[in-house]
Amino acid sequence: MPPPDGCGSGCPAMPAPGGVWNRPWRRSRCLVRPRPYPRRPIAMADLTEALTRAVDRHQAGDLDSAEQAYRVILENQPDHADALHLLGLVLYQKGDPAQATDLIRKAISLVPGLPMYHGNLGRVLMAQGEAHGAVDAYRNAVALMPDDAALHSDMAAALVTAGDSDAARSRARLALELNPNLAPAHLNLGLALQGTGGTAAKEAEACFRRAADLDPGLADAHHALGQIHQARGEDDAAMECYRLAIAARPDLIEARCNLGNILRERMDLDAAMAQYDAALAAAPGEATLHANRGVALHEMGRFDDALMAYDKALEIDPDDAECRRNRGMTRLLLGRFKAGWADYEARWQTRRFKDEGRGRDPGKPRWTADAVKDGTTVLVQAEQGLGDTIQFSRYVPHIADLGFHVTLQCPAPLMRLMASLEGVTKTVEQGDPAPDHDFHIPMLSLPAAFATEPDTVPADVPYLQPDKMETAAWSDRLADLPGTRIGISWKGSAAHPRDRVRSPGLAPLLPLINLSGASVLSLQKDGGAADLAAHGADAVVDPTGDLMDFAATAALVANLDVVVTCDTAVGHLAGALGRPVVMLLPHVPEWRWLLERGDTPWYPTMRLIRQPAPGDWSGAVDQAAKYIRRHWL
Repeated sequence: MPPPDGCGSGCPAMPAPGGVWNRPWRRSRCLVRPRPYPRRPIAMADLTEALTRAVDRHQAGDLDSAEQAYRVILENQPDHADALHLLGLVLYQKGDPAQATDLIRKAISLVPGLPMYHGNLGRVLMAQGEAHGAVDAYRNAVALMPDDAALHSDMAAALVTAGDSDAARSRARLALELNPNLAPAHLNLGLALQGTGGTAAKEAEACFRRAADLDPGLADAHHALGQIHQARGEDDAAMECYRLAIAARPDLIEARCNLGNILRERMDLDAAMAQYDAALAAAPGEATLHANRGVALHEMGRFDDALMAYDKALEIDPDDAECRRNRGMTRLLLGRFKAGWADYEARWQTRRFKDEGRGRDPGKPRWTADAVKDGTTVLVQAEQGLGDTIQFSRYVPHIADLGFHVTLQCPAPLMRLMASLEGVTKTVEQGDPAPDHDFHIPMLSLPAAFATEPDTVPADVPYLQPDKMETAAWSDRLADLPGTRIGISWKGSAAHPRDRVRSPGLAPLLPLINLSGASVLSLQKDGGAADLAAHGADAVVDPTGDLMDFAATAALVANLDVVVTCDTAVGHLAGALGRPVVMLLPHVPEWRWLLERGDTPWYPTMRLIRQPAPGDWSGAVDQAAKYIRRHWL
């Protein structure tokens, strides 16, 4: 273990995978120097010489020899304060912070007026995560040495970690009054300013830049700037900052973790793994590193290795809900539904789901299939994307078949369509107050409630119905289109965390436009018209301006021969309507599509076409074109 500093085990806990770490900076080393003693008899002089030799070994990094030398001194003089203090530092560096704390406290009890002892006690306590105790230690130190800017800066770091940002700002500003060029004080002031809103964010960033300018080797300043860039979506700048931080301190695992996360999101998976592995070499017991490594392994298609990484993370931190949810999705992708559904329930403990608050009703019990019926009402709550709502609404008729009334809460674009779902007593828009009900259940918890396995998925299609009058109207409008009518959609919601993986964009689908004997229609909302114009795809009919909701889209899809789409709500809609649909999937798809099969238990009329290799959309579209020619042209 290194000397107590900003990279010790007292760093704040990691966030969920994909997040960034933040922590105050402390001085890079504890002070290791003996306190001068007055003249003593010859025996004491020998001890002083022995202490000097021990300190030389300590500073040279020979911790075992230094420890032995300090212990010899203490055998001769058990109340030798310097030896107690320095032995405490050695034991901390060797990984025994508890005994280190005891020894330094004993040294302080013998010589309470030495600020160095109090300062090092503060650093050891900070490294153990005992910020409040560290604040007290630093307060004692600065009382003894009020003009020491570095001590005030260290105290500011402890106050940040303790959650007292106001006091931290004051203390950091005091340090800068004493020494305007103290880089760590600028850094700690920036950390104390973060999260206070207004102009403070700009001031914090300026503090970090000043710290980095004053001390280019201050890794934490680069790391803090990287976090700011990453939060703003400026990933190139963030990566550069993280690399500077790592160059300054190769064992800065926070920077490696965050750099790895960006690389993983960019699908540079080998490079991401290199960062995670380097971080784990320095901190093998850090659960979040194992969890993030598991996500990268999943994206690489190394699913068993991913599960091992998740298991290791959960062994270290059983309460990591994000990791448990990720493990659930890997298990579901592998078809291990029972264990997968159980893990997937951990989503309600993740930050995203807590913040959204969807699918929760603390005042009512969760519905189960054996709940008391007698005319009771179940509130089924949509909780995630539009496609998820379409896919899992299939369970509503089965709840009704058990004798329950069902109120379905769903997003506004699905309200009219969901009214066609058999078994729905009432629909209510998501966000509106729910009417009276006896039970509730989030929609994606329904497969677990029905103990769904791959061979028991309820797949009676169609389970959604288009409006007959709207369908007839679209039939009239499309009557003059020649040949096979093909609807296409090429991108999902940009807010989806894997959208860059699952959405090919229009360019790879352009060969479908030239299929002989076909008319191609766009089903792409949200920028679809602009994409068509940018690619000069004038041959594509674009009726999306008239598609105000999914009921309108359903009426149009009912008049098409086949839909070709990436993993979007449009694909789910076509499948739920029982229409032929070709779903283009990335090499590693979402968990619902399973692996190595061209069909899906969820939609009997859907054909899955997977990328032949990661990122190969052209290969997938070529297969789709051949499939369409064989069946429709």
